[in-house]
Amino acid sequence: MDNPNIVEETDDYAVVFKPAKTHSEMLEKDVSNKTILEWFYKKKGFKKEIKLMHRLDFETNGLVLFAKNEKSYLFLKELQDKGEFIKEYSAICVPSSGSIGLEGFPDNSFVPLCFSVSSSLIQSYFRPYGPGRKQVRPIVDIPKKHKEIAKDKGGFYQTEIIDVKDSKENKVFTVRIKRGFRHQIRCHLCWAGFPILNDPLYSNAEAQPAGLLALRSHALLFADPASGEKRECRIAALE
Repeated sequence: MDNPNIVEETDDYAVVFKPAKTHSEMLEKDVSNKTILEWFYKKKGFKKEIKLMHRLDFETNGLVLFAKNEKSYLFLKELQDKGEFIKEYSAICVPSSGSIGLEGFPDNSFVPLCFSVSSSLIQSYFRPYGPGRKQVRPIVDIPKKHKEIAKDKGGFYQTEIIDVKDSKENKVFTVRIKRGFRHQIRCHLCWAGFPILNDPLYSNAEAQPAGLLALRSHALLFADPASGEKRECRIAALE
């Protein structure tokens, strides 16, 4: 998929595919209007009540959810706050030294990653890192005087690994998050020793020429704002 498109839509919400190298919404210094939010505004012909429920990184492709009215927005926002809006991703990862050679990562013995069980969690706080604060780093112990620690409802941000498969010389991870932080999956998988293919920020492996970040939001799980029934919207996962 190279172009934005509406995958599923009701009177209350829309699930839209965001291509890679497209911003989710307007950045402070961006005047181009080339965002998935602006695309949806123009597609529907109005913008008064349409709200984007979550963001994807510029390099990440996949599904995003829009609320089309205030009532639906408040309903979906409550789901997010309760951790009942689930986002599922697929990532093609390069087995390597992971965060070894990249500065600012804690020892990855803290990563509770075990592929012998049905699911595993990578969890941490986060802090901004590097020139221009373009990256983040996981934090497991909070320094007393550190003012820029991001927490999820006071606790760790969690990346749940629900499946791992072999793909040629790489591995394909399927992960789920409830409330994500900027670059969370990219940073967590790198920390665990499996940076995502073609990641310019969180990998010490050489990117393929013109290669796109191998990370896709391929499923959204949430309750329908009108009926309360469970919805599960999916597109093809990376493999």
